[in-house]
Amino acid sequence: MRMETYDFVMLAVVIGATIIGAYKGLAWQVASVASLVVSYFVALHYSPQLAPYLMEEEPFNRFLAMLILYAGTSVVIWMLFRLVAGFIDRLRLKEFDRQMGALLGAAKGVLLCIAITFFAVSMTDASWRDQILHSKSGYYIGYLIDRAEPVMPEEIRRVIGPHLRKLDSQLDHEHVDHGQEFRPGYQPPVPAAIDGPTAVDQTDPFAEPRTAQPPSAFGNPPPGGQFGG
Repeated sequence: MRMETYDFVMLAVVIGATIIGAYKGLAWQVASVASLVVSYFVALHYSPQLAPYLMEEEPFNRFLAMLILYAGTSVVIWMLFRLVAGFIDRLRLKEFDRQMGALLGAAKGVLLCIAITFFAVSMTDASWRDQILHSKSGYYIGYLIDRAEPVMPEEIRRVIGPHLRKLDSQLDHEHVDHGQEFRPGYQPPVPAAIDGPTAVDQTDPFAEPRTAQPPSAFGNPPPGGQFGG
């Protein structure tokens, strides 16, 4: 499997995300993700309680409540980030913050590659799609999806699971099936043929050994037995 143009694009995405993560640091990246995710869930779950206290009519009071909660939660998270960033500077943990930021940035880069691959496979023409599906990046992304989906939280799996399975079914790689162990480049061993009176059906791994019958001096016996009884 040779390197395709798409592989270099994916490699550039991961390297770029790693460099940005190292430059920004762990605390900034956690704050940026939390300000989006946490603020969304706070606005979604608590806006019904806040909406009746607002002057607007439905459904505008619900939208206004979500906006207020989202903005307020984001402000609180970024204020906490400033405190954590100052604490890191006082303890001289800047290098640790950058190293962990690089690791988190690389992980975000991998997730971004999966998202890019999904949209590229769905929206590009046949020639580009074939190159993506048979690239090394597609191989390892499919392998990662196979491994990651079973350990995802149920809520996340319910939302993005169908999209991941659709992408995974198109990518060119060995699939994990019924707990069987597969690794990139791994091929299950084929049982060797056995010479002699005992033979094994090579096409069926669960076949029982069969003992070969020596040829009879009187030819093949009739269906009812050797003497027709």
